[in-house]
Amino acid sequence: MRIDHCICTQRPFVDLLDQAQRDNLSLHQLIQKTGASACCTMCGPYLRRAYRTGQTFFDDFLDQDDEPLENANDIKVATLKMPPPAP
Repeated sequence: MRIDHCICTQRPFVDLLDQAQRDNLSLHQLIQKTGASACCTMCGPYLRRAYRTGQTFFDDFLDQDDEPLENANDIKVATLKMPPPAP
């Protein structure tokens, strides 16, 4: 299963990271501004990992323990990593 977007907002992680980079948003500001991971919180670990690493697609399930809640380091978004071509 490929996970690449926030279910609540229907926005791909790549678009959310683009917005964070364009608007110079911290992770907290990105969540406040877009509502991503604010409703069901299921995509929270994916959004945090995307923000920290630039990875915007996931083949593994992540839970809240896999990615810690935001911290002082979550003020600058990572450079985007492009996904491999679809098979």
